[in-house]
Amino acid sequence: MDAVPLLLSFLALSIVSMDLALSIVWTHRARYSWSWALIAFSASLLGAVVAFALDSAAYLAFTGTARMVLHYIWEGLMVADSAFILVLLLFAINWIIARPMSTAEKVGAFIAGGLYLGVSVVWLILNIPLFSILQYAIWTLAVLYCVILLLHERKSIKEKSVRTACFALIIISFSMIPFVILAIFFSFFRMISIPIICLAYTIAELVFLFTAISHQSVVTPAAERPEFSFETASSLYHITEREFEVVSLIKKGLTNKEIAAELGISVNTVNNHIANIFAKTDVGSRIDLLNLLQEASW
Repeated sequence: MDAVPLLLSFLALSIVSMDLALSIVWTHRARYSWSWALIAFSASLLGAVVAFALDSAAYLAFTGTARMVLHYIWEGLMVADSAFILVLLLFAINWIIARPMSTAEKVGAFIAGGLYLGVSVVWLILNIPLFSILQYAIWTLAVLYCVILLLHERKSIKEKSVRTACFALIIISFSMIPFVILAIFFSFFRMISIPIICLAYTIAELVFLFTAISHQSVVTPAAERPEFSFETASSLYHITEREFEVVSLIKKGLTNKEIAAELGISVNTVNNHIANIFAKTDVGSRIDLLNLLQEASW
């Protein structure tokens, strides 16, 4: 039984490594501004699995003080990596579905990551079971937030690969609930939680990548694409100069309120501009608009 975590980590290493390689290939072909987050997410999962594998190997190869010191080193790296993944996940979900995050949501993401890091450090030092449960609780709440967000926004997601990945993420998240419950009450399931969880969410990412690549047309190299300019917007969709400014800020992920503050106009005026932009481009949401801009080589 002591060798099971190490064997699982080897399996996870091979699959997560393949996922990272595929993410890099897809990112070089994709135009999405958030595609770098996919590489960061895959690399972070791989880092967690590597640290887990080294910790499992150290447990089998060493005893006494050497085992304890190595355990604290690799466990500490896993904790830091997991906190980063948690924050990145909360941001990446919103980037993928082109939903601007409010300032409160951004702050909340960093607070969640910091809280997880603090709880994990206390668990690592004091080994109090309650803090292990809190670790899983924080992660569960973060994943629940992502699932609720995806369910709420599912109708506005037009990109097939994104929609497929979102459904895969929802299904996998619900399927992990029994495992999380077992991990809370049984130490063996806690021991193998890192490779299992990494494998589960790597599957969701692989679903997205395979779907995206299979439906992706040949992308024009960045140097050959038309420049993102007012002239391009005006000629294609008769966008005014002010509307172009609004579109540029939408591409940056700003909310209507933030756009209003940036341009020094009222939120109602921003709403009117966006309504006009939607009418001219024949789209019904920010997600559709950003997808259209990608197709127009913006």
